Amino acid sequence: MEAVLQTKGLLSLPSNPKTRALYPSQGLKQRLFATKPKTFTGLSSSSNGVPKFPTFVSKPSGFSPKDRNLHICRAEAAAEADGQPLLGEEADRPKFLGIELATLKKIVPLGLMFFCILFNYTILRDTKDVLVVTAKGSSAEIIPFLKTWVNLPMAVGFMLLYTKLANVLSKQALFYTVIVPFIAFFGAFGFVLYPLSNYIHPEAFADKLLNVLGPRFLGPLAIMRIWTFCLFYVMAELWGSVVISVLFWGFANQITTIDEAKRFYPLFGLGANVALIFSGRTVKYFSNLRKNLGPGVDGWAVSLKGMMSIVVLMGLCNLFVLLVGECLCSSTNPQ
Repeated sequence: MEAVLQTKGLLSLPSNPKTRALYPSQGLKQRLFATKPKTFTGLSSSSNGVPKFPTFVSKPSGFSPKDRNLHICRAEAAAEADGQPLLGEEADRPKFLGIELATLKKIVPLGLMFFCILFNYTILRDTKDVLVVTAKGSSAEIIPFLKTWVNLPMAVGFMLLYTKLANVLSKQALFYTVIVPFIAFFGAFGFVLYPLSNYIHPEAFADKLLNVLGPRFLGPLAIMRIWTFCLFYVMAELWGSVVISVLFWGFANQITTIDEAKRFYPLFGLGANVALIFSGRTVKYFSNLRKNLGPGVDGWAVSLKGMMSIVVLMGLCNLFVLLVGECLCSSTNPQ
């Protein structure tokens, strides 16, 4: 029978059949919730058929001393590249009253410079209006013309010139270049221009034009009549708008950090109030000095010489303080 079936190709049975053990079928619940055997990866059988298990070596958590030193070196290098103090360096810096000496070498010269600049500004502000209004052939009508037709164009032109110089010069050279012409002019006005004002003012020509044009042109003609006083007025106005607002604060913002500005800029305002007190006493002294002069003595000439001498002296002190502060900062941070 087996031979017949094999020849027909209908069924082929193994020659040595093996018996298989039959197990009872498991239920549905056991099939669903049966736990699967866990397979272990990384097993390899040896030549003897015994499986080999991989060995695991536990490493301690954290960094080894070598890795820790490597990370510290990298952090210090990054801090040095960003301009920040290194680890432990900030605590080693010398301090005075809780302030680092390197910071004091910048802040103290800046405070003295601000004091000198505001001292001069108060003297110039109190002098310019009185000098222009009380001049011969002038009145209070000249002030609007001065501010509109003289002060505004010169301020715009000066700012354009300042922008060009700022692109070429360094911050110290820019400060010297801008402030030296102011000091030279105020010194020349007190000792040269004002004593010669009766000779260089075109009073006769201004009177002729006033008779032709009429009193409506009193303001513009007064500017031409007392042109040296008007130039002093404009330079005094520029001292407040250019030297204080642009030159000083621009220089201070360039050499100080944000944290230093938050701490010390309010103190500059306190120093400004102290400068106003001293300059006010100075103006009052020279005003009372004119009362004690003898007849025939020009009180304005004496007062202007004294006040302009102080203005020039404070301006030179300003330059000296800037030079000393620059030397101190360069010695603190050598290149």
